[in-house]
Amino acid sequence: MRSSRGRYAVLLPLLAGGLLAVAPGRAQSETADGLENVEVHSLVGSYLAGRFARAQNDTKEAADFYRSALSHDPQNELLLEQAFQTEASRGDWMRAFKLAEELVAVQPKHRMAQLALALNAFKNGDYKSAGEHFKAAGGGPIGELTSALAAAWVDVATGDFDRALEKLDLPKQAEWAQFFLRYHRALIADVAGKKQDARVAYERAYKQDTRTLRTALAFARHAANAGDRKLALSIINEHIEKAQGGDGHPLLRSLRDSLQAGRKSSLIVASPSDGIAEVFYGLGEALIGEGAVGVGILYLQMALYADPGHQFALAALASAFETTKQYSAAIATYERIPPTSPLATAVEIRKAINLSSLERLDDARSTLTKLLDESASAAAAPTEEAKTNAVVVPLNAGELLKLKSRGEQVSNLQAALKGLGYDVDADGAFGDSTRRAVLQFQKKSGVKADGVVGADTYAAVLRKGSSAGASGKAVGAIEKRMALTLTDKLEILDSLGNILRSRKQFAEAIPYYDKAIALIGKPERRHWSYFYARGTSYERLKNWPAAEADLQKALALYPDQPLILNYLGYSWIDQGRNMKEGMTYIEKAVSLKPDDGYIVDSLGWAHYKQGNFKESVRYLERAVELRPDDAVLNEHLGDALWRVGRDREARYQWDQSLSLKPEPEDAEKLKKKIEQGLDAVEKLTARTGKQASQTDEPTQR
Repeated sequence: MRSSRGRYAVLLPLLAGGLLAVAPGRAQSETADGLENVEVHSLVGSYLAGRFARAQNDTKEAADFYRSALSHDPQNELLLEQAFQTEASRGDWMRAFKLAEELVAVQPKHRMAQLALALNAFKNGDYKSAGEHFKAAGGGPIGELTSALAAAWVDVATGDFDRALEKLDLPKQAEWAQFFLRYHRALIADVAGKKQDARVAYERAYKQDTRTLRTALAFARHAANAGDRKLALSIINEHIEKAQGGDGHPLLRSLRDSLQAGRKSSLIVASPSDGIAEVFYGLGEALIGEGAVGVGILYLQMALYADPGHQFALAALASAFETTKQYSAAIATYERIPPTSPLATAVEIRKAINLSSLERLDDARSTLTKLLDESASAAAAPTEEAKTNAVVVPLNAGELLKLKSRGEQVSNLQAALKGLGYDVDADGAFGDSTRRAVLQFQKKSGVKADGVVGADTYAAVLRKGSSAGASGKAVGAIEKRMALTLTDKLEILDSLGNILRSRKQFAEAIPYYDKAIALIGKPERRHWSYFYARGTSYERLKNWPAAEADLQKALALYPDQPLILNYLGYSWIDQGRNMKEGMTYIEKAVSLKPDDGYIVDSLGWAHYKQGNFKESVRYLERAVELRPDDAVLNEHLGDALWRVGRDREARYQWDQSLSLKPEPEDAEKLKKKIEQGLDAVEKLTARTGKQASQTDEPTQR
């Protein structure tokens, strides 16, 4: 098997034409003929291979190639920029900071390099330099907003809260930017102890955006921290209700359970480092949502440099890696979220889906079935250890234990520290002896020694305390996940079914949908997808009575769902049944999702099946415009074009379909169409008794 470096090297002749501008003085030594033999270790070769690797989202290889290129031309601005962005995207900050220094020396206004240097200075306590770098990064709307928010937290770090709040007064910023300014005004006012100012800012930000989970959590934790438990619970319950059923987000459930148990909540942002991380997390996620995935990943990595345990940033970064098909990187990022987090079950589901994308089907299935097996075992026969462990109070992301903290979490911490041999006053109050013990533990563990206990330090202390034989409620408890809710179990079963269904293992998928539907009891609208998925699986297995029953049940639950309307309507037409109603369903699906190429294709193919070839061409051309990279849609259009006498265009579409890697059987059929035409192929299939239809199901993805 060729190595990845060799794989990129063989592509160099295809890319070399555009490189000579990178480093004219050096590249001229490469003759036109010699480019075909350019080695990956040369300047030209390394740059081209790095550029291609980065385009393929292979950041590790890209970083290696750019390092090699820079060894040939260390002052090249383009290489410096590409190398810096690649290293920062990987979170390799030691290398990225060095490159950032070199980059700003030649491009003083380079925003991302200035932001990186600002973060490094901030982390090292050099707040003056941090402020200067943030100011230099203030070009453009995003740069100006980032600079203002981050600079405000620098002022918080120096204790100048009034100046920090003044920097957030930017009336000329757009309304979307005002949301971030109000949100951080609330966070800073809370840290400053200005509870009333914080309440006003939270209310304004929450009123502007009640759907964002992070805003709801921050407002609820502010209210709980200020002693307004009623308001905190109302915010949580409102957000859960707006989620349209289900148990609500696990972080909201965890906070609600904690409040109902009478425990006090910490603020979501309790320090300047937390605040800086929140700036880059919030803007990074927003940038990714607007399609700027590359810049968004840089921002999220910056958030994680400021706060390595920021679980929202970790989840957002993993999701971004999924978007760019970096499935191994996504899994590695998810694994940085501790198993004690309320997000743990969702994390395992996402890891399984990524394992499936890596063709590791057995690992994906075992990841999900293990969750169900553990839940069933715990519910059937809780052990004495489990009963003891159940009363241990976890420490959630963003919560902190520090001087003057009190409660059961402090008692758990002290018990574990004492079991590890530290001299601690085990009185449930976080005093000087506890702080000294925490500092010693942090130094020994090689983490930042600040005497403050966050979720990661708490988990590490209890875990090591358990392995050392510490007694009390802390033993073994830290590794316990939250109990699975009904929604958790349904999502796990649905994921198992969908993973198998995507691989056309329909018979194996159906039992998981059976189990999910059995758990539901009385189905609600939100449960339509389980019946739809099982129905489509039955249809692919040629069990139409069962398929039709499930699809009709799904439609009864959700009458305006385009996927159901399309699948059921097309299936009827394909079978020559309920033709009028079937067309009505598909036309309604198209009206609901006019930009869905697969659904538009179904309408075009339905017209084709009924002999309406001119109408068929009209819709199929639109479908291919929407999804030009789909082999089936291109083949459908080719068939319709043939029927209206546009033979040359038909062969072009079949050839296009063939280039898109169709199934082997379809590829053979396409070759025959190109060579012999559609009529000859259909005569052949009629004689052999094979169906001439292009697909066994509506073109749904």
